[in-house]
Amino acid sequence: MTREIRLNALDQCNPSFLAFGLWSHPRDKALDFTSIDYWADYARLLERGLFDALFLADALGVPDTYKQSFASAFRSGALAPSLDPAVIVPAMALVTKNLGFAITGSASYETPYLFARRMTTLDHMTRGRIGWNIVTSFLRSGALAMGRDELAEHDARYDAADEFMEVMYGLWEGSWADDALKRDKASSIYADPALISELDHDGPHHRIRAVSAAEPSPQRTPMLFQAGGSPRGRHFAATHAEGIFINGPKLDLVAPQVTDMRKRAAALGRDPRSLKFFAGATIIVDETEALARARYEDYKRHTSVEGMLSQLSAALGIDLSKYPLDEPIRYEKTDAAHSQLEILTRKGSWTVRQAAESMVVSGRNLLVVGTPGQVVDELARWVEHADVDGFNIARILAHETMENFIGMVVPELQRRGMFKTEYAKGTLREKVTGAGPRTAHDHPASTHRR
Repeated sequence: MTREIRLNALDQCNPSFLAFGLWSHPRDKALDFTSIDYWADYARLLERGLFDALFLADALGVPDTYKQSFASAFRSGALAPSLDPAVIVPAMALVTKNLGFAITGSASYETPYLFARRMTTLDHMTRGRIGWNIVTSFLRSGALAMGRDELAEHDARYDAADEFMEVMYGLWEGSWADDALKRDKASSIYADPALISELDHDGPHHRIRAVSAAEPSPQRTPMLFQAGGSPRGRHFAATHAEGIFINGPKLDLVAPQVTDMRKRAAALGRDPRSLKFFAGATIIVDETEALARARYEDYKRHTSVEGMLSQLSAALGIDLSKYPLDEPIRYEKTDAAHSQLEILTRKGSWTVRQAAESMVVSGRNLLVVGTPGQVVDELARWVEHADVDGFNIARILAHETMENFIGMVVPELQRRGMFKTEYAKGTLREKVTGAGPRTAHDHPASTHRR
């Protein structure tokens, strides 16, 4: 039986994300990213293409590792400046009915009570279409911006995030019983206080004593996404995530990670098939392979190597400006993105020049350049051999990337029976997983239900 592919759009609220410098391309519209109309048009486009969700990455702080300065990031528009994705979602939800929105929130710096209420509000405003990409934040500049003396140790951030999740589940799932909400005009009872309880948590990282102020939303717990690639990150994802974002330019790098996390989930008592994996993909498509290649070369002429190295230095926690162009990047213990460092140093021997040439348009994503048929062939190969469930399609040019993908690739996927022709009903979780509106019975959130 043909396996249906799931699709999300991958972006960030800034001039250029992954394809650094492309905001300068004559056809690109990203200079309008501070406009509400830009995001409304984007959402309408994605819903027309039957995308499950728009995944908005985010980072606290700015890349300032390269040359020990934030200058390169701002000069090239690479991940900086940026806007808060949570504020943008309601505008997009108002002009769509089915498109989901997965926004990034930091378990390292958010305040549990405020974050729980904000996400519940967004789930109400979207009628159950909100998802949360859980991150622990790896930028040192973000730690300093949030009043910390230094970036916390990598695995310790995940330890704290586990406790953060316990508090979230307590507020979202445990504070209100299922029948606590009455809204009964005849009796003048809005909610039964006997069915509402106080969360009293006193742990090493969080102390809270509170009732959930917001009434339960359609999903209660938003659909949970995560992208940790390190061993500790994979364990966290296998414990909490329902959707897992996974990156790697080659199938043989991604497939073992998928297998590992499904095994970890099974060992934790979860159904391993309930985890939905989305591989990052950069797609450049045209009617002929020659036209697609010409489009790729055109894009490359507008890329910013400085912007890419600024982002990569921040992600690795290593100032790449100290390396000669053709000297291999060496492994250094840092508290930044462990998985990316492993790929470049221990699973390969990358030089700065090689990284610049291969990652300047697509980052660590799968890059496919070709006709609609060639693109679909490659996506199908990854679904079959890497066991991924779908893809996060990254923006290169706004909104040309998605217009081309929707106009050429989506019809080919549908022709082969590999993509839906209409949305399923229900919440984001129901659409993506095919299960109910709330977390599965084997998910840790369910243990907090009253």
